[in-house]
Amino acid sequence: MASIFFLPLFLKAQGGRVDVGKSFLNISKLNGGGTFNPGDTIEIRVTVAVKTQGSRTIIDSLQVFDQVPLKTTYIIGSMRVTTNEGIRYKGPFTEVQDADWGKNLGGNITINLGVYANGIRGGRLRSDSSRPSFYGSHCIMVACYRVRINPMTPYGDSIVFNIGSVRYRMLSPTNSVTVVSFPVRKIKLIQASNACEFGSNMSAASDSAGTFASGTTANRLAPVLFGTTYIKQNVSTNQPNDYYYAIVNNSSANGSTNVNAPMPESPATRRVFGLWDIGGDHTGASNQSQGNPPVAPGMRGGYFVLVNASYITDIAYQETLNNLCPNTYYEFSAWYRNVCPRCSCDSNGRGSSAIDFIPAPGNDSSGVRPNLSFEIDGFICYTTGDIRYDRVKPWKKFGFTFLTRGAQNMANFLIRNNSPGGGGNDWAIDDIKVAHCGPRLSMNITPTYLGCREATNIISLSDTIRHMYNSYVYYQWQVSNVGGTVWSNLFGPGTSGVGTPTLVGGYYQYITNLPPFIATYADSGKYYRVIVGTTAANLNSASCAYTDGSATMLQIITCGVVLKGNFLQFRGNLNNNGNAFLNWNTQGEEDLAHYEVESSEDGISYRSIGILPAKNMPLVSYNFTDPETFTGNKYYRLKMVGNDVRTFKYSHAVLLGKSFQTKVKLVENPFSTRIKLDAIVPADVQIRLFLFDEKGRKLKENLSNLKKGLNQIYFDNLEGIVPGIYILSAEMPNENFRFKVVKK
Repeated sequence: MASIFFLPLFLKAQGGRVDVGKSFLNISKLNGGGTFNPGDTIEIRVTVAVKTQGSRTIIDSLQVFDQVPLKTTYIIGSMRVTTNEGIRYKGPFTEVQDADWGKNLGGNITINLGVYANGIRGGRLRSDSSRPSFYGSHCIMVACYRVRINPMTPYGDSIVFNIGSVRYRMLSPTNSVTVVSFPVRKIKLIQASNACEFGSNMSAASDSAGTFASGTTANRLAPVLFGTTYIKQNVSTNQPNDYYYAIVNNSSANGSTNVNAPMPESPATRRVFGLWDIGGDHTGASNQSQGNPPVAPGMRGGYFVLVNASYITDIAYQETLNNLCPNTYYEFSAWYRNVCPRCSCDSNGRGSSAIDFIPAPGNDSSGVRPNLSFEIDGFICYTTGDIRYDRVKPWKKFGFTFLTRGAQNMANFLIRNNSPGGGGNDWAIDDIKVAHCGPRLSMNITPTYLGCREATNIISLSDTIRHMYNSYVYYQWQVSNVGGTVWSNLFGPGTSGVGTPTLVGGYYQYITNLPPFIATYADSGKYYRVIVGTTAANLNSASCAYTDGSATMLQIITCGVVLKGNFLQFRGNLNNNGNAFLNWNTQGEEDLAHYEVESSEDGISYRSIGILPAKNMPLVSYNFTDPETFTGNKYYRLKMVGNDVRTFKYSHAVLLGKSFQTKVKLVENPFSTRIKLDAIVPADVQIRLFLFDEKGRKLKENLSNLKKGLNQIYFDNLEGIVPGIYILSAEMPNENFRFKVVKK
């Protein structure tokens, strides 16, 4: 007598010979993704994969049982069997009891699968010969039907899928009956937008805030630092396999950086399976849809996770986050990339490179499209839809915003594979974000108010708060006396309160005005900003109050007499006699005495080598030849001097010489809002700057074009970087310079 096994979902029957999964696709949001809304069409899919493992697997009497959930309406004619790519294989079936494979009797769904299946009993599947076939070694079938969420179902309600199972008899290699029962799954209806429109704070997700850090080895040693049902493997020409993932800084199998390498490869050398894309991570990319280029072996690059998704609905990411803020909007999102353009396997078991391969509709040979679901506290809230292969814009962001409950401070977050693998469904994930989603705060004066010490400086600051929801109405003005690192509340009328937003251009907006005050020289260096909250309690909580990092600094300086005259350009070259020939242009000269030409051997200590009288004209050109014999390399700069001799200013420096060695020197350290460097290069070249924190997370990136000789480089827009110690990396072809820098 055969044994009977009752298995929960996710436990692979018979040592993984038969895999079963159940998923829910939002057909109404199949292109572009979205939350679940009243009236949406949901496709329920049950996948059965019968696999060869050393020997063939044969099962018989295969049946799928399910029940149409409450608050939905079954769509007549939607019951059918498809391949794992969603291509119809059998059906559609009628709903009544007859000879075809499916029936729906009073909301009770039965779909019989396999050879010899009929309206009463299930049929037989063999891993090595049944169709739809996966390269002749597996058979993958998907039983489907569709329902429509009742249009009158209110937002906040849920659809519960609380029954369903798969039953089959194993004939080979053993004889037993197995019943796989599906767990309760719930869909929540959410009226929400996509990812934050204006901004968010740092992600609360673990593993370097969901960025997976960076490193110089192609495969990261440590596994992901959150829950997953996938298993880690290093990338190579034939892995990661189904059910596995890799953490890499380059998706190439051998470290190649040629993203246009031939494809398909036979044998595979540079590409995983000879097919997968070669690319880098997404974090900090200047072009977010393109992502970062792959790095060469031994070079530092950001890590990302490369997944070969399984046949069942496995978990890619899961963790419980504490210290959430009540009654607050959050973004739950991630960036994805479909990495395989030609991974399809048709129902006859032929791959995309085979002569008789039958492509999917639209001549698509990419295979199973990734489709991911986002869950919070056990509720499916959002799906990505089908992620098509895209060579032009490979990286795509998917996610949504949600509102925490009035007393909620923790939640469980989960991202689940929603498509059956095998012939596609290969994808990369990076920049997982669970972050406070706040409004846009726009100061009327930014980033600096510049005033003269000798004048009366009346400061009138205002901040416009603008958000998609009528929520962040509590505000507080703050001041910082220590460079914007430690903030204190301002007190008095107009320094805090509750705004009254009005709809302006489709967004809720209000303005808070700080009462005017007079700034003196002693106030120079102070910063002012506004923080906001959805409740008074959140406003008074350091972790729940929101600011987008914008602030206004007061800079009160001694103006005195302003030197009138500006350098337009200053250049130099070596003449035929080997002497330095310098020329420069100026504009707006008034009350100038002369120009001093200075030279230096090291770029630090300068001495005067000549004086030219100023012409005091609107536009003027000057030139000067260094009488000294030129040897080695030499720096030159100009000193513009006023008639009172006490006022002067310098030009930038130029470096002349016959040959240069590449050098990069840090000019400003500690830094405040930007980092300044000097770079000497022997030829025109590009330099890429990276700013990493002490954990190796890439925070900022900048690309500059350098000319032969001396260049000044500015790494700007660093106001939002918190004070601390960082690593600055300056990278050029065959050159790499690293500095430890301090943000004050």
